[in-house]
Amino acid sequence: MSYYITTFCYGNKYEHVLSKWISNINNSCKNSIINIFNNVNILHNSYFLPNYPGYIWAIRFKHNLDLLMKINIPIVMCDLDVIIKKDIEPIINLPFDIIISKEIGEENAYPKECSSKLGFGVCCGFMVIKPNINTKKIMMQIFKNMYSKVYKTYDDQVNIMNYIVNNTYNITDQEVFLDGIKYTNKIIEIDGIKICVLDFNIIVRDPILNINQFANHINIDNVGGTQNFLKYFDEDLESLPLTCRCGKAHLGDNTICKHIDLRKNYRDNK
Repeated sequence: MSYYITTFCYGNKYEHVLSKWISNINNSCKNSIINIFNNVNILHNSYFLPNYPGYIWAIRFKHNLDLLMKINIPIVMCDLDVIIKKDIEPIINLPFDIIISKEIGEENAYPKECSSKLGFGVCCGFMVIKPNINTKKIMMQIFKNMYSKVYKTYDDQVNIMNYIVNNTYNITDQEVFLDGIKYTNKIIEIDGIKICVLDFNIIVRDPILNINQFANHINIDNVGGTQNFLKYFDEDLESLPLTCRCGKAHLGDNTICKHIDLRKNYRDNK
């Protein structure tokens, strides 16, 4: 199945990653059509206020919404700090209208006021959108909520999670085998569509270990900037510094890192 894989590129931090990210997608995803969005003026003086919270994420969302209205194949919204490790087509082929990665933190995931109700959060850094009528209708409503500042931010993650918790929904667990590994996804039925929230180990946020994941979602600031981040495309994850925020005072985190022992114990027991 052919599909679009889109990313939004803005600022020096990400522009220096773009060529490596494109090369990685071309090597990993055989049926993808890459679409790069870098126009930050699409919403200027028309939809959103540049200084309002979440402005950049609103641009990402609007670019993808415009594309969704024109095409009839899936769109994969994929951030430049997501490193694909193997072909994601098995994920795209899952029979759901929206497929989205899970945010780190479970019931404390951002935004907590929503994850505390769901028991988990969603992460818009990796999201598959299927082009059907109900999906387009819901995406348009989320866009309208952004525009109206219903949730005091343009942030698409906040608006999507609030859309879920403020409407009637049903959540079930569903087991699936991908690449020979059993995962448990969360399935949300809402307004005539099914949203699949992927098992955290499929697209891993702040990865610590190699567990045959499809992709690693690494915050560039967590690893000390762009040049350090680029190493994670080619070098072994477990040979590189930990990607978590633990103990990094410049990121506002002074907690003791539990992941050092976790990685060590995992290696010792291999």
